[in-house]
Amino acid sequence: MKLRLSSVLLFVFSSAVMGSGVGYSKLYLFHVSLAVFCLAFVYCSFYKGYQVTLSWPKSNYLNFLYFMFAWYSVGVVWSIDPLYSLRYLFYLTMGVTLVFLVSSYATTEYKYKAVFKVLKVSFLLAIGVALLESFSPFRLPTSPYSSFAPLLGRGASDLSKLDVSIEALIRSAPTSFWGNPNNLAVAMSMIAPFFLFYKGLVIKIGGLSCILIIIVMSGSRGAFIAFSFGLGFYFVIRGFLFALPVFAAVVIGFLLFAGNIGELKDSQNIRISEMARSGDELYSYLFEDVKSMNSVGARQQLIKNGLNALWSTGGLGVGGGGSQAVQERLGGVAGRLSSMHNFWIEMLVDAGVLFFVSFITWYLKLSYSVYRIYKESVEGFYSYHAGALFVAMMTFIVSAVSASSVIYFLPMWLMFGMSISLCKLYRNEAL
Repeated sequence: MKLRLSSVLLFVFSSAVMGSGVGYSKLYLFHVSLAVFCLAFVYCSFYKGYQVTLSWPKSNYLNFLYFMFAWYSVGVVWSIDPLYSLRYLFYLTMGVTLVFLVSSYATTEYKYKAVFKVLKVSFLLAIGVALLESFSPFRLPTSPYSSFAPLLGRGASDLSKLDVSIEALIRSAPTSFWGNPNNLAVAMSMIAPFFLFYKGLVIKIGGLSCILIIIVMSGSRGAFIAFSFGLGFYFVIRGFLFALPVFAAVVIGFLLFAGNIGELKDSQNIRISEMARSGDELYSYLFEDVKSMNSVGARQQLIKNGLNALWSTGGLGVGGGGSQAVQERLGGVAGRLSSMHNFWIEMLVDAGVLFFVSFITWYLKLSYSVYRIYKESVEGFYSYHAGALFVAMMTFIVSAVSASSVIYFLPMWLMFGMSISLCKLYRNEAL
């Protein structure tokens, strides 16, 4: 029975990777598998009296997530839209529960590797699906670009009024398990470090090439910048002797790229042109006040609307999900956008200044703890996982700005769970 219960739990982790890609309407396979596990757990532990494989994890990092849930729960009182806040609490419940389950199960190196193996297979499957969607007519039925989406309770994108070439471009954008090209690109940028730290050169290059292709095909410039940001962190933490020859190669590659940047920006291939303009878009996003309602201008307007709402509350926040309500009450940006499209600003506007500072402190402290494991450990289990997780968390700082919202982006919660578990494993071994 212990093995069967563990198998169900591992399947829960796998279904978390699949997210909205497998399910009907708003009901995901993850919800079903989690419910099955909870029922099985209650039956085994209380009704049958079996010894289960879970233990209550003791971690200040996990305690903060309980505090996060409590803060957003209290925030319903002053929320500008309590119904949106209750929905947000559901998202938090699923995310924190996922972190708890990973932390409570992966209490030994063997179990940690079992979780990682399941996640590895699931993400490799996601890569395979994304490549098929990029270069063939194949689409997951739940994809908004699939004609079968309405049969599964999903909305299908109406592209019939667009130019044929634009329609073909959009339809070639992969979505894989996440139903959105940006979310897919964020996931790919997060798992790239696990290929970076892999010793096998063929798998390293092959995996990174596939991820880069998927990010380019998705058209997500934010994820492309995050991917590049992660590469930079990888070179830095690997040390001077390792980084010097690689850095030299990167500089040469950059000079060659810069020398042809003009031609790349004017490329007939729109995907290449978009990626070549990533630096320009980043500069405009950070330092210019863009008046047009293009991607950058719309995102800047979303931020302005959100911050204005935050200041009107005296910095307390508008409540979980309130940032979306703010945009909707203003009619939406560019006539259609209501999500913040910046997770950090979304949290600031929703939860307020005090909690935002607390969360950033928690995030950086957890990242640093993982980094210390990497620096203190020799080559092997801890070195690989700590290095990859640290770079993934640094990459996510940038990529979280790309998606519309990541509060219900389950790979983020899996990353938190694996990081907390690794810290606990390392600390217990050091005792």
